[in-house]
Amino acid sequence: METKGRADKPDRRLAERFAILKQRLLLERLNKTPEFETHTLIMRQANEAAFLAWVSSYPLLTFPCLFEERASLATEQARRQARIYWNGLEGATPASAASMGRDSRASR
Repeated sequence: METKGRADKPDRRLAERFAILKQRLLLERLNKTPEFETHTLIMRQANEAAFLAWVSSYPLLTFPCLFEERASLATEQARRQARIYWNGLEGATPASAASMGRDSRASR
């Protein structure tokens, strides 16, 4: 039994270091992202990157790169969606915007 305890300690320490790394990088990224709507996407990408990194041979090395790539893509996707949304509103006339509002209330 004692040997099993020794084998668990490195895994536990690695898991603790990995969790701290994930939290630190995630908080840094969220602090740099002013659009709070994007935070959910970034957190989801952090979890997915953490899973992929954890099953790799070197999770502490792979997570930062995976997370940065995924967070950048999520941020860009959110910006693209916001641009599409706001461009759609600019093209709508006040009368059509009002009718869209009535249509959405009627469908509830």
